[in-house]
Amino acid sequence: MSYIKLTLGLSLIVLLTSCTTKKIEVVTDKKVVPVKPIELKIVGRKVVEKKVIVEDVYSKESDFFSILQNDTYASLCASKNEYEKVLLMPTSKERESLIENLLVEYAQNLANGCINIKDMKRKIARNRANKIKSSFKIYTQKVDTKKILEQYRFEKVTIKDILEPYVPKHPDYFGFVAFLSDSTLSQQKRHKLRLNIERLKLMKSYDDTNFIQLNIPAYSFDFYENNAKSMSFGTVVGDLEDQTPVLSSKLSYFIMNPAWNIPDSIAKKTIIPRMLKDKKYLSKKGIVIHKNYNLSSKKFRQKDVKWEKYLKESVRYIPYKFIQMPSKTNGMGRVKFIFPNEFAVYMHDTIGTWRFKSPKQSIRAVSHGCVRLENPLALIKYISTNYTQKSYASVKRDYDSQKMKTVSLSKKLPVHITYITAYIDKEQKLRFYKDLYGYDSMQKLNFSL
Repeated sequence: MSYIKLTLGLSLIVLLTSCTTKKIEVVTDKKVVPVKPIELKIVGRKVVEKKVIVEDVYSKESDFFSILQNDTYASLCASKNEYEKVLLMPTSKERESLIENLLVEYAQNLANGCINIKDMKRKIARNRANKIKSSFKIYTQKVDTKKILEQYRFEKVTIKDILEPYVPKHPDYFGFVAFLSDSTLSQQKRHKLRLNIERLKLMKSYDDTNFIQLNIPAYSFDFYENNAKSMSFGTVVGDLEDQTPVLSSKLSYFIMNPAWNIPDSIAKKTIIPRMLKDKKYLSKKGIVIHKNYNLSSKKFRQKDVKWEKYLKESVRYIPYKFIQMPSKTNGMGRVKFIFPNEFAVYMHDTIGTWRFKSPKQSIRAVSHGCVRLENPLALIKYISTNYTQKSYASVKRDYDSQKMKTVSLSKKLPVHITYITAYIDKEQKLRFYKDLYGYDSMQKLNFSL
């Protein structure tokens, strides 16, 4: 009988080899955990199983236990009890089955997070009942259980390889995970950090390292190239009643010198009351009234309609549409960037550039849901140069013409509107933003820290 000693991380595996049955014991944290005997045969000097080479048999379970012990991907979550149970179990088919189930659960937690989604949706519905427009889109991944188990049982791949398709792509993910081991963090900050880790798991996954992130609590626009920030500036986001939705989409085109199709909610809340007080309000703001948002549709004058009835709370639909024509006083500014979504929100320029000089919530969280940009011309330049068939010079001429022009992207660019209340500063210290919309208190983990 011969002996093979193999050291993997904290585990020592000893194979007692002969030409028939092999006995394997895993020594983990001073506990001996037997592993199911494996029928082997000798091929020259190499010991192999019928389907899996012996190195894979012993290493995968050890690698997985090492990942679980350190919770490398912050995805043990509610599976902690199962993990502790498996550690104490003797070798058996039940134990093998539990390990495989645990691997699938770990991948599921990694792919789709550990936030109580049902509870969050109930609270968002309650917000809407209280006339607070809030939305937090969840993007789940399908976990391929069959493929995971086949890889684990039969293929020469590592556990890292098996989990790789489900790892969040955001460059801050592992930086946040590393701070979970910081013993100086209070329970409150640890919980807040963990919520943000889970939110990164819920982002839509695009196979693109170039993307735009609009982070609501930070009032920030960040352009990432190869997963590193290349352009950053400020934003203005939705107020507490008309919150900017959390979602992912792709930037498709931008409109220079746009007309603003004023939503009914804004018309009712702002435009109609102001024009009733000032008969010259519409002409001063360059606003026209049409049957619909098509400028070729029938046009109306203010005196053609009895507007008071549309101010009643019971009336929600207004059969007339207010459109602000392109101008220097247009609420959209000189450009708006379109990424299709069910909430009809977009990024746009603004005439209120003074707002970017203050970090105050009362100044930076005032829009009706869309995102106002501090430096839209820089974005036009970058996008026209890298994502359109046009030169920046020709795009700039159209911009200066003050005529409405639409420019399509030749390659659509991922856009993520996020709600991340943690960040790592330039000194590599963990910091937090104010919980602007209350999601830190609204969202709950589905496990105890």
